Amino acid sequence: MNDIQLLSMKKAFEEVKRRQRQNLPKIGDLDNRLKRLKDVRERSVGNKKLMDAAIKSLKENGFNVFFAEDSSKAIEIIKKEIGKERLVVKSKSNITKEINLVKELEADGIEVVETDIGDRLIQLLNENPSHPTGPAVHLSLNQISSILDKKYGVRLNGPKEIIKFLLKDVKESIQKSKIGISGANAITAEGSILVLHNEGNIFEVANRPEKWIIVAGIDKFYPNIEEAINSAKIQTFYATGNIVPSFIEIISGVSKTADIEKKLIKGIHNPKECTVILIDNKRKYLIENGYKELFHCIGCGNCVINCPAYRVFGEEFKGGRFALYSAFYEGKSNLKLCLSCKRCKKNCPLEIDIPKMISNAREGSEIYNFLLSHAKWITRAVYLEFLSLYYQIMEG
Repeated sequence: MNDIQLLSMKKAFEEVKRRQRQNLPKIGDLDNRLKRLKDVRERSVGNKKLMDAAIKSLKENGFNVFFAEDSSKAIEIIKKEIGKERLVVKSKSNITKEINLVKELEADGIEVVETDIGDRLIQLLNENPSHPTGPAVHLSLNQISSILDKKYGVRLNGPKEIIKFLLKDVKESIQKSKIGISGANAITAEGSILVLHNEGNIFEVANRPEKWIIVAGIDKFYPNIEEAINSAKIQTFYATGNIVPSFIEIISGVSKTADIEKKLIKGIHNPKECTVILIDNKRKYLIENGYKELFHCIGCGNCVINCPAYRVFGEEFKGGRFALYSAFYEGKSNLKLCLSCKRCKKNCPLEIDIPKMISNAREGSEIYNFLLSHAKWITRAVYLEFLSLYYQIMEG
């Protein structure tokens, strides 16, 4: 992520915070909802009885359910589920990024087309995501237009033309594909899958004629649909500033009918088959060794939006909970750059103590880390502030 992209990202984050301030009065019961969610996450994460009940219900509802202890096993199962198909479409999913799904499938000759506009954009431009729900917020309109022009020889003016260009190949791929892959925002003990989206692409991904593959971590369980929806509303507000997303899908099995003599017949409409792949990938180990709170996270990314270190260091320190994820799963995020300012905890809807976990995970004395991080941060922050002023003067 270069300096211009960091400035673009900062601008986008300020817009989200503006919408949060604007819409906060519309949620009169936010404190009660947060208390409910915090209690539910505490009781649900690492709860084997809840997970077993959910798996049983999923199977009874017609889902195929597989368990993967790590990313390599998850990839193996997904490849087996895809079978001989060479094209799949997928929606936005942080856990598929965690297991490096797209690259693993492409290495095996399977074309994967992202259907979310932001994810498709960074896929085509070979960029890395900058936010869990807004992966392309670090790219300005001018940057996107310029890169697409250089790479594809197309001159696109404005967001509508860019989206039209991106949608063309996405829709063509959707029509050709027989298999869709998505993540899940929640899985309930009743055997229901809950997925949030704004673009409507989940409709297309989930309704491929042959199979819908849902990939989720073992931290996604909730006791019931009501608590999962509460989580969905809170995630939406803190991720985007909006009160509710455009769509909240609740899927409780394959299509079925009992219109003739009340005899249950499954597989009436697409998809013919639904598969859920539950992934551990160090979760159980981390939950049992001092990092359970990390998996209370609902993935809203508000910690990232409010992280001053991420704003100046970019991918070197990914911000909030995602800095820990990057360190644990990729070995990339430099935890020494954490400022210990506790803004991630303050702005987390669940008050997850990320600073404490970062302190426990990083090496060296806290005084040394504090001085090092602040010295580097001040240097970068001042430089970026002057750069921002320079561009403002140049623009007018």
